[in-house]
Amino acid sequence: MLTSPLANVNSSSLVRATVKLCKRGWSVDLIWIVRSSNQAADALAKRTDVSAFDTIDLHTPPEFLRPLLSHDVSSFSFDLA
Repeated sequence: MLTSPLANVNSSSLVRATVKLCKRGWSVDLIWIVRSSNQAADALAKRTDVSAFDTIDLHTPPEFLRPLLSHDVSSFSFDLA
């Protein structure tokens, strides 16, 4: 969608905003991460009030995120080469 000639008139405001940012002459790398590979972020996004624009600092993860974060940590592999 982002590389389509009609991306700047796409019905999705997210697509239009991303295209606008990419046209600023910045070096931009877009990486698609599927929801199943980022379950904690997906769960947090689903519980966020989209009408609120306040910044919320979380000093500890909410209880519903802890199992997902534990899974992420246990399945993460470090490549120190």
